Amino acid sequence: MRAIVPTQRARVRPYTWGEVLVNPDPPRAGEETRISFPLTNPGPGEVVVERIDVRIAEFGMGLRGEQLPPAGPVILPPDPERIETVVFTWTPERAGHRCVRAELRVRNAPSLYVGRNLDVIQANATDELWRVPFRLGNPSRKVAPIVVRVGGEGAMHDLEAAVWARGQLAHRPIWLGPGEEVDATLELRAAAGPEVEAVRTVEAYHGDRLIDGIQVTLWRPALVAVGHGRMGWGESEVAASAGFLASAR
Repeated sequence: MRAIVPTQRARVRPYTWGEVLVNPDPPRAGEETRISFPLTNPGPGEVVVERIDVRIAEFGMGLRGEQLPPAGPVILPPDPERIETVVFTWTPERAGHRCVRAELRVRNAPSLYVGRNLDVIQANATDELWRVPFRLGNPSRKVAPIVVRVGGEGAMHDLEAAVWARGQLAHRPIWLGPGEEVDATLELRAAAGPEVEAVRTVEAYHGDRLIDGIQVTLWRPALVAVGHGRMGWGESEVAASAGFLASAR
């Protein structure tokens, strides 16, 4: 099991902490969901996480969320083989993917912010188009232009990506009022035939400040010849996942 080191700051994308675990994934309406934070301390000294604050929001960026009761303190002795898992429970009113965001307040050290955006796509080798709905918000107290940027890894021509908001392509800043939230969609498209393995990210910015992001990793099996010119299934399976929250925020 991968674990979070509370004194480790390095993270290219703060919303892609795969160490944060959600069960069931995605959450189901009316059913208790367990959100787990496995913690470890490689040393050299003891680490005390005085408090963990967790917030859960709809799948998206810049949204208000539900604050869970805090946990802590958690004492981590210097032992790289030992993992202390802090578990939060939460029962959603509606099913669907969420964003999880947490602040780990570490004694005598800066707070560590972890997040995961979660989404899963089950696709077939014949699929060519995927739509991932999310919410886009303005967390500030003033009207603000929110800029959406699409990036990722893997050949860009293999998997085209576009973001739609308010019924139009979000290639220009989207002006949102204080605390305003709108529906948006990440649209992914790939030509039929070849296997696709790629990562696409969507990030929201206010000026130069990153508000948040989501990540979608897509694997699609290739169509293979079965005989007499017919096409059949590839052997690989397809899954896509987005990282605050995965998982959750």
